[in-house]
Amino acid sequence: MQPLSPAELAPAFSLPELTTLKDADPLPFSALQQRADSAFATLSGLNAVNPILLMNGFSGLDVEELVQDLVKHHANHADLFDLCYAENLHHPQKPIWLRLKAGTGIEFCELVGQLLELSSRHLEAEHIVERILKKQGQDEKVADYLSALAQHVAAGGGFSHPVLINLMVHRHDERIPIVHARQFTPEQLFGAVHFQTEQGSVFSHHHLLEPGLIHQANGGYLIVPIEELLMQPYLWFRLKNALATRQIEWSRPQEMAAFYFQPEPPPLDVHLVLVGDRLAVAELHMLDRELDTLAFLRADIIPEWDAEADLPSYLGYLAHLRQKHQLRDMDVAAVTRLCRYGSRITEHQQRLSLVESHLVAMMQLADVIAARENSELINERHLMLAQQEQDQRLNFLVEQSDLGVRDGQFLLQTHGREIGQINGLSVIQIAGHPYDFGEPVRLTATVHLGDGDVADIERKADLAGHIHAKAMMIIHGYLANLFGAEHPSPLSANLVFEQSYHEIDGDSAALAGLCALLSALAREPIYQHFAITGAVDQFGNVLPVGGVNEKIEGFYRLCRLQGLTGEQGVLIPASNRLQLNLSDDVTQAVTEGRFHIYPVARVEDAIALLMGCEAGKVDDPHTLFGRIRERLDELNGHTVESSFWQRLLRR
Repeated sequence: MQPLSPAELAPAFSLPELTTLKDADPLPFSALQQRADSAFATLSGLNAVNPILLMNGFSGLDVEELVQDLVKHHANHADLFDLCYAENLHHPQKPIWLRLKAGTGIEFCELVGQLLELSSRHLEAEHIVERILKKQGQDEKVADYLSALAQHVAAGGGFSHPVLINLMVHRHDERIPIVHARQFTPEQLFGAVHFQTEQGSVFSHHHLLEPGLIHQANGGYLIVPIEELLMQPYLWFRLKNALATRQIEWSRPQEMAAFYFQPEPPPLDVHLVLVGDRLAVAELHMLDRELDTLAFLRADIIPEWDAEADLPSYLGYLAHLRQKHQLRDMDVAAVTRLCRYGSRITEHQQRLSLVESHLVAMMQLADVIAARENSELINERHLMLAQQEQDQRLNFLVEQSDLGVRDGQFLLQTHGREIGQINGLSVIQIAGHPYDFGEPVRLTATVHLGDGDVADIERKADLAGHIHAKAMMIIHGYLANLFGAEHPSPLSANLVFEQSYHEIDGDSAALAGLCALLSALAREPIYQHFAITGAVDQFGNVLPVGGVNEKIEGFYRLCRLQGLTGEQGVLIPASNRLQLNLSDDVTQAVTEGRFHIYPVARVEDAIALLMGCEAGKVDDPHTLFGRIRERLDELNGHTVESSFWQRLLRR
C-alpha cells in the first residue's frame, strides 16, 4: 500500500491574482452569512409587534457588527421616538410618559418651560401650545397633558420637582438604535427607580427614573446573549412578558417594594435578537418550552467558508479584518499561510474558518513581529514565527509529556515487533488550555481460555465513557461475526490502555484495539514503528475520527525523540484525507522519506501493514484469519475437516 504524498498532507489554495491583501475588496462578515441575511430580510417584513429572532452563533463572534450591517441593509423598522417622563398633576406618585417625535425632546422641554412661565404670569400661551402640538403631530396624550398643565398652573397648583420634564431617551439622528446588552442586572436592562431619604422619609420622583437598555433600544434592535439570560432565568420571563404586554415595567430595589411609587410603564416597540451557541439555545428551550413558538424566526451563523466554491470572498473577509483592526498589509505568501491556518481550525482542507477572534489573533501576532523588524508588509515568515512563538508559550504540558518519554517513564516503542501490542493515538484536551495535542498510547491485548468475552479493563475500572464502551462492543461483534458463526470462541481476551490514569472516551482507538486482539489471537507480532487510529464497524470498515492532525504530530514527536528510522509512520482512515493539515515538520519528514502516512479503508488493509501478512479468509490456514480459526477449532476440539463435514451435513 502506497503512503500519502506530501501534496496530500495540507490544503493547496489557488489565490486569484493579488499583489497584497489590500488588492482584495473588503467584505464584512455579514456578506458571508446568507442565512442570517435572509432572516433579517424576513424580520424587517414581519407584520408583528416585538418579534424575536434567534441566531445560533459561536464564541469569538462580533454580533454587534453583524447586526448593524444587516440592519443597515434590510431594516425599514424606523418608528423612532423620544421618551420623557412628566409629573402626574393629579397623582405625583404616578409619573406619566410622553412619547415625542424623534429628535424633538430637547425643544419640547424648552417650550414646556416657556409655557409654565407664561401660565404662571397669567399671560396668553396658546401659541406655544399650538407650536408644541404641531411639532408632535397633534398627539392626543401630549395635548391632554398640556391642557391639564395650563389649568393646574392657572389654579395656583404646585409641583413636587422644579423641573417638570425628565427627557430619558433622545434620538439625535434617524439611525435605528442597536443596543447590545452585556452583563446586565435587572435595573440595567429594565431601568431603575431610585429613591432618596430625607429626615427619615423615603421618596422618589420622575427625575429619579433611570432608563435601561430596553428603553435605549426602543424603536430599534436589542441584542441579548442567551448566556446572560441563563444566569438570571427570571429576566427571560420578565422580558417575554414585556414583549407580550408591549410595555416596560420598572425595576426597583427589593427593600423599597413596599414604598408606593409607580411610574406608568412606557410602550415597547423593539426587535429582540437572541444570540447563543446551540447548547445555550437548548438550555433556554428546557427553561421555557414556548421558545420555539415565540422565536419561530431562527438562523444559523456559519463559522466556516467553502474555499473550493468561493475563495475570493474569503480573501475579501480577511481584507476587511485587516482594515477593521488597522493591521499591516500582507503579501500573497502570507495570505496563503493564513488561509492554511484557517483551514486547520476547521479540520477540513476545503473549509476556512470565519471565527474572527482566531484569525485576528494570528494576524496581530504577525503584525507585532513585522513591526519588530520594521517591515511594511507581513510575510509568510512572520506568520510562521507567530505560530511558533505562540506554540512555544503554550507547550509546557507537551514538554512534560515528552520528558516522560525521554526519562523512560512512559514505555513506548517505535521499533521492533511485539505480539498483542500496538501504538494507539489519543488527543489530550485540558480545560483552560486553548490547544489540544496528540499523545501516543500503548495498547496491549492478551488471550486466555474462557467464554469468548473481550474484557475492557478501562471499562471495568470505570475509566472509560459510553462511546468507548460501544466501540469495545463493536470489536466483540466483529470477532464474533468473523470467527464465532459456527462455534463459540473458547478464548477470552483482556484489552488495556497501558499507563493511562485518566478517563478515556471515544471510538478512535477501536481499530488499534482490534488489531492488537487479532495479533494476540494469531500470535502474529505487530511492527512497533507504526501507530494507528480509526474507528471500525462490525463488518471491518474503517471509519473516520477527529483530531487526526494532532494524533499524527504526536506520534511524529515520539519518533523524533527516539530517533527517526525511515520506517515509522501512522495509519489513518482513508476517509480522513480531507482533514489533513499537518505541520511543516511532519510534511518535511514525509517529503524526505523519514516518515509515512498510510490511508486504510478496511481492517485487512491495516493488518497487511502492521503485521506484514495477508488477513485472508477464515477457511485458508495460510492467512492470518485462517490461523486464528484453526486455533479456535483446535481448542474447541474440532479439526478443520470435522468442521467442514459438520457444515456440509447442516445443508
